Amino acid sequence: MPFQLVLSGVAMGCIYGLVALGYVFIWNSMRIINFAQGEFLMFAAYVFVATFVLRFHMAFPWALVSALAVMGVLGAAFSRTVYSRLRQQTPLVAIIATVGLGLVLKEGARLLYGPEPLFYRGPFGGHMVAVGGLRLSAQALLIVAVTAALVGLQAAFFRWSYAGKTMRAVALDQETAQLMGVPVDRVLALTFAYTSVLAGLAGVLLAPLFFVTTEMGTLVGLKGFVAMIIGGFGSVPGAVVGGIVLGVAETLGTYFISSTYKDAIAFLLMIAFLALRPEGIFPETKTTRA
Repeated sequence: MPFQLVLSGVAMGCIYGLVALGYVFIWNSMRIINFAQGEFLMFAAYVFVATFVLRFHMAFPWALVSALAVMGVLGAAFSRTVYSRLRQQTPLVAIIATVGLGLVLKEGARLLYGPEPLFYRGPFGGHMVAVGGLRLSAQALLIVAVTAALVGLQAAFFRWSYAGKTMRAVALDQETAQLMGVPVDRVLALTFAYTSVLAGLAGVLLAPLFFVTTEMGTLVGLKGFVAMIIGGFGSVPGAVVGGIVLGVAETLGTYFISSTYKDAIAFLLMIAFLALRPEGIFPETKTTRA
C-alpha cells in the first residue's frame, strides 16, 4: 500500500477533523449544531486567496493570520448579534439561524468575488519532499503538522489558561457558570470565534488542493459532521480521529474501488457506525449534576 496514499488520506482527514472540532465545541457549549461551519471554511478560502493573496499580495503567513482574524470577528459578531438573542429559544431556532448564516456567507462570497473558481498554488506549489525512497506532498505534510501543533496548543489552552477554563465551565453548565460570575455571552462569542478560526484554517489549508468555489464548503462541512459522528458525538479527540479515519477510508476506497464512489464511502461509513457503534470511537462522557 503506497505510503503517499495514506498520507494523502490523513491530510484530508485532518481537514475534516478541523471542521469536526468546530461542531464539537459548539455542541458542547450550546447544544446546537452549527451548520454554517462548512461555509465558514469556504468564505475563509475566498478571503485568503482573493483578498489577501491576489489583491494585497501578502506573503502566506500574513495572509493566513489576516484571514483567520476576519473569520474570528465574523464568528464573534454572529454570536453577539444573533445567537445571544436566541439563547432562550429552543435549540431548533438557533440551528435554523446557522443554516441562514451559511446561505448568507455563500451568497456573500458569490457577490463579492464572483462565480468563477479561483486557483491558488499554495506556499509550496507542487513541491514534493523526499523522505527515504518516498516522495511526499509538502502541502499534505504542512496540513498534518499544523493540525498536530494545533491539537497540542489547544490542549494546553483549555488545561491551563483562564479563558480555556471559563470555556470549559460554560460548556459544562451555562447557568452555574453565570452564577459564579463567568460572562457567558462573552465566552460563547469566544467559542464561536474559535470555531470560525478552525474552519478558516481548514479552508486556507484546503485551498491549494482544490479550486476555491462557493460550493466547496458544503460537502466538506457535511463530511466534518460525519467525522464527528464516527469519532464520537461531542468528543474532542474523537473529532480528529474520526476525520482521519474518514479521510483514509475515502482515499483507499478511491484507489482500490473507484473515485466515482468517493463521497458515497463517507456516508456509508457513517451509516455503518450508526448501526454498529452509534456512540462512535470515543463515546461522549456523561455527567450527572445533583
